[in-house]
Amino acid sequence: MTGMWGPLGILGGAVLRGAGCGTGVLLLVRPPAAALWWLIGCWLTYQAGAALGTAALPPTARAHDRAARVRLLRAVQRLGAAPGHHAPGPLRDHLYAAAGVAIRWEPKPGAAVAVLAHLTGSLLTLAGLGAVLAVVDPCVAMGAGLCVALALGLVMRPCGRRAGGTGRAGWDARRRTSRTVAVLIGALAAGAALLPVLAAARRPDAAVGLYAAAALLARFLYGLTAVDLTAVRHRRVTLRHLRAVERAAVPDGGEPGAAPAGIVVVPVRPSRLGFADLAENVHLGALGPDESVPERLPRTVRLCHLDALAQSLPRGWRTVPSAEFSGGVDLDEETWRRIAAARVSALLERGATEVLLPGAPDPFLAAVLADWSSRAGVRVRRFAGPEGATPGGAVPEGAA
Repeated sequence: MTGMWGPLGILGGAVLRGAGCGTGVLLLVRPPAAALWWLIGCWLTYQAGAALGTAALPPTARAHDRAARVRLLRAVQRLGAAPGHHAPGPLRDHLYAAAGVAIRWEPKPGAAVAVLAHLTGSLLTLAGLGAVLAVVDPCVAMGAGLCVALALGLVMRPCGRRAGGTGRAGWDARRRTSRTVAVLIGALAAGAALLPVLAAARRPDAAVGLYAAAALLARFLYGLTAVDLTAVRHRRVTLRHLRAVERAAVPDGGEPGAAPAGIVVVPVRPSRLGFADLAENVHLGALGPDESVPERLPRTVRLCHLDALAQSLPRGWRTVPSAEFSGGVDLDEETWRRIAAARVSALLERGATEVLLPGAPDPFLAAVLADWSSRAGVRVRRFAGPEGATPGGAVPEGAA
């Protein structure tokens, strides 16, 4: 369930939950014939909405995470699309932050989906309850609406300098602030629940419905204390870093991926992506989530002995090549050179016909280029200079 279906499932589930609660309270206020069966139907509607939202949430979050990672990996690939171009030192921070891989404290971009889904569901349910209360007693609905608005203002409050920062200091500052907010929202929830209870004394005919509305108001309004917008704010930071990486991948006055089609430009300093797994380090986001490197890139796997490498790692192709992450391992220089050669081979296997080199290739890349040159007629050329060269200024070089 990806694309539009995931968000639609989350929104549909929230609507069903809100409709089930609101209709149930309305039936208790003005019970029709066979009210019990109608109430069972409302309960089933609520449960269906909860199940739909729960089913749609994980794939939607994963889709957001993957979309951000694919954008990043392709931007990293474009960073080497112009001869002599490589990522400057300060870009490393952007790369790690944009990956959204939770370096100790930062949540992934997909974590914001759960927060927004919970907030949307609670607000729709509270809106449905407010609409029912407006039918019974507009004053009660206005008072409850004011409490909801104040609680929402506390949830959406702007952060201070420390609470708005990233890293452990910002996280701890938000945690301390959230305790005070939970107490204030709890008081607002109690006030919102008290209003229907007081109104029940004036409307004995609707007392059962008003008591039910009071209980639901307290539950869903206090549930706003679980809304922590940290993940949403970090998602904005992540996307800002991602845009910085994408801007760096566009040469001045040029277009993304400035190298002509069919040409593989080997960067001066191949990127070592410690936030991406082994498979992503090889294909740089070019394969779909259900496509595997051994199946789609068999020649690259054979040339670079990647199967043996994957089998030696604790999580196989999904191992992150950095001990900074859970389950990750640090790789030696020789292995990174093999991965860099595999990236070139993967691009050739996907249809490229020419390679531009910044200098003499290392033994791993030389073996890859020799195989492709002999079997597929791939042409290998060298840059005219280490910086500022263009594909048109390349000078011929024999196959490695």
